[in-house]
Amino acid sequence: MTTKRIATTAGMFSVLGAAALVLTGCTSEPAAPGAQAAQTDTQQVQGQPTAQVPACADGQLNFDAEPITNPSGATLGFKLNYWVVGASGACSLTGYPGVTAVTGGPQVDAARKPRGALSGGLPQGQDTPPTVVLDRNHGAQAVVETTLIAHQSAACPTYTEFLTTPPNTTDTRKVSVTTLGCEYAVYPVYSWSR
Repeated sequence: MTTKRIATTAGMFSVLGAAALVLTGCTSEPAAPGAQAAQTDTQQVQGQPTAQVPACADGQLNFDAEPITNPSGATLGFKLNYWVVGASGACSLTGYPGVTAVTGGPQVDAARKPRGALSGGLPQGQDTPPTVVLDRNHGAQAVVETTLIAHQSAACPTYTEFLTTPPNTTDTRKVSVTTLGCEYAVYPVYSWSR
């Protein structure tokens, strides 16, 4: 029994000694400047947040809308496209655009939802919108979804213009797209290759 205890204790010390050898290679000193630069470059992959890319400012983006249709040709909603103006530098967007239906019926604000029935929205289990980096080759899109039937079975109006504001800006503009709807939902922006 004493021999067993000595063997167990010796084995424990040998495991602790090996762990100490492994830990001596660790250091609390900061990484070399080259390593930090490589890490920063890796973080600038499209659609990932970076500390170096500022939020998009008013007037820094162009935007438009394109309808989303089903195989029968009915419009189910639309995509908002955002891209940087000409020589403007890279910038980032996070979250939900503001969207309001304005021409063709009563003014209707789109409800912000994390996911929906169309191709927009966050994956299941994720509720935090990503930060999307926009530059000359990459933009951002957001899906706006519509319902076609009013709560009391009345016909929905056909809207031809919407006011939209990119996330984290106050740059509100009209976009033209024709869609039938009573209510609208908008989903977070995601990256888009132009």
